Amino acid sequence: MAGVLAPPSLALLLSAGALLAADPAIPIAAGRTNVVRLQPDLGVPLERAVPSRAFALAVDMDAAQRWSEAAALYQQAVAEWTEALRVRPSRALERAVDKAERERQRSTLLASTRSARGRFEAQRTSINPLEEGRLLRAKVMLVRAARGLAPPDLVARARAAFDEALPGTGAPRPGADAEIRLQLCATRAAAGDRAGARLERAHVTTAERHDLDNALALAICAAALGEDDEALARLEMYVLRPAPHPVDPYTLRDLYLANDWDRLRGQPRFETLFGPVLAAPQP
Repeated sequence: MAGVLAPPSLALLLSAGALLAADPAIPIAAGRTNVVRLQPDLGVPLERAVPSRAFALAVDMDAAQRWSEAAALYQQAVAEWTEALRVRPSRALERAVDKAERERQRSTLLASTRSARGRFEAQRTSINPLEEGRLLRAKVMLVRAARGLAPPDLVARARAAFDEALPGTGAPRPGADAEIRLQLCATRAAAGDRAGARLERAHVTTAERHDLDNALALAICAAALGEDDEALARLEMYVLRPAPHPVDPYTLRDLYLANDWDRLRGQPRFETLFGPVLAAPQP
C-alpha cells in the first residue's frame, strides 16, 4: 500500500508554522487575527492625566464649533475637578483645573465673535482676525490631542482668520506678518500638510527669525512639525529672554497648558524651563 500523503492544506499549515518559528519580526499568536493600528505621536496632554466626561464633551462641542455649549461644559469640568482637588490634592488636578478654565475662556470669547448660528458672515465683536486665529488654532490643537485628528472645518476657519489678518496690499508689517505665517505653519502642520507648513515658514526672513519677538511663534511652528530640539531652543529663547521684556508668571502658566507642547511634556529640558513658575503658589 502506498504511503499516505499529507493533504495540501495541512502541508501549507506545517510550512507556515516553520516560518513562524523562525523568530518573526512581529510575533503572531496562533489562531488569532492581529491588526496593527498606527496613531500619530501626539504626546501626553495634561488633561488626559485626569479624564472627565464633561471635559471630553466640551471638546466635542469645540470640534463642532458650538462654543457656548463648550464653555458651559468646561465650567462643569472645572467644578468637578475643583471638588476632587479638595478631597485629593494633586498637581495633575491643579493643572487640569487650569486647563479647563483656560479652554472655557477661549470658547466664551469665540462665542462672542459670531452669531449664535455660527455663520462665517456674522459680525465680529471684540477681537481682531489675528487674535481669532490664535484662539481657533488653540482649539485645533486641543481637538487633535483628544481625537488624533484636526477637524477640517475648524482648520479651515483658523486659516481663514489668519489669511484675513495678512495684509492684502501695502508694505509688510515687520513681526506681525512673521507671526501670522508661523501660526499658519502650525495650523497646516497640525492638519497633516507639512509641505504647506514649511512653505509658510519660508516666508519668514532671517532677520525675523533672529528677532526675540518671534521666538514663541517659531517654537509653535517647529513643535507642530515635530522638530523637538528646534522647538525647545526657541521656547528657551522666549521664556528666558532678558529684561526689559521678561515673560510674566501668568503668561508662563498659560503657555505651559498649551497642547502645542504635548510632545515635549515630561522631557527634563521642557519641565525645568517651567519648573520655578509652576512650583510657585497660585495668585
